[in-house]
Amino acid sequence: MAKLILFTGKGGVGKSTTSAATAHSWAEKGYKTLLVSSDPAHSTEDVVGVAVGSEPVMISENFYAKNIYSEIRAKEFVGQMQEGIDKSIGKWFPGFDPELLTEWASFPGMDEVFALEELLYLVQSVDYDLIVFDTAPTGHTLKALTALDSLNTFLLRILRMKARVEGLKTMFIKKGDTKKLVILLEETIDKINRLKSILRNENFVNINIVSIPTEAGYQECIKTCKFLKTQGFKVHNIIVNNIIPSFDEDTWSLANKNKAVALLKMQHEGQKSYISLYNTFTKGEGINLVGVSKLPYEPRGEHLNNFSRLLWRERGMKFDLQHSKTIEVDEDSGKTTMRLILPPSNDLKLFNDGYKIGSMRYYFQDLGIEYKKMKKKKTTKGATYTFEV
Repeated sequence: MAKLILFTGKGGVGKSTTSAATAHSWAEKGYKTLLVSSDPAHSTEDVVGVAVGSEPVMISENFYAKNIYSEIRAKEFVGQMQEGIDKSIGKWFPGFDPELLTEWASFPGMDEVFALEELLYLVQSVDYDLIVFDTAPTGHTLKALTALDSLNTFLLRILRMKARVEGLKTMFIKKGDTKKLVILLEETIDKINRLKSILRNENFVNINIVSIPTEAGYQECIKTCKFLKTQGFKVHNIIVNNIIPSFDEDTWSLANKNKAVALLKMQHEGQKSYISLYNTFTKGEGINLVGVSKLPYEPRGEHLNNFSRLLWRERGMKFDLQHSKTIEVDEDSGKTTMRLILPPSNDLKLFNDGYKIGSMRYYFQDLGIEYKKMKKKKTTKGATYTFEV
């Protein structure tokens, strides 16, 4: 299972740049890292300087990126629900309007819910050591977390309705009419519960808010922190970008003659109160605060490396990788042992070519190992495969 670093924040605060710089930093340290964006603006390619689409593309050594187009998956899900209901519940409840599904699917946050579903698949895989998730702007993310519970409740109601139908209409309804619908609903409910569990697991997930030292930035940041806390999610770092540094008196004295220096001084004075508020709030909540100076260049392309060093300096962002790799391989006396780090799960199933968690099936990429026998077993941390070469 990959570790997850998640970034959220209002639009225009440098969230995508901070996400990309973080992915770049850990890739440089030797961790295979995937930068994932669900932001509708999809500005990742502007930051990394490479075209990014729905499939992972290599940016540099160990550094990959992809976009999530969740609206496509949302439409597909609604279509599957529509078909299942038409064949079963819709027949016996004339008052049930299937069009409600379309309206429900357009509720705020639903697209982001399906982005989180794809994120779950990526996190449970062993293809990457680290996933860096650049979320949609704060409002979308918060609505998605709320929508998870709403979706869960909605699907459970459909299941109860289905049970009622089967109880009343057993002589008319065919089991095949409801089987696909039931499987779809149960699998989706399982994914929602699994996702919520993983997002609240601090051993695997690091949640961060990106902001700026302004009234709007501060208020949005505090509101997001408080909401996440009520939902059981811990915020680890608050990154405040675009801070005007404090210069010496000789530099500030030029403000009387130089308009550019005068503007900088005015901005610097205006930011002081907000930086003080951020300090007070983060100390009270036990959150690490990272301040990043306003840069004289756009931290994109070749400058991304400089920005990543500012973020992950000694007194910068805090993040603990409890495991080094999602796959560890040892070779000894004609045997190759492959250890997989997987999320805690009661329904983990092992296969020769991969594994399955709930309804999600994973296949190993070409291992490059020719073997005679294979032994596989579950462990407290995931699974172990032993090959006799």
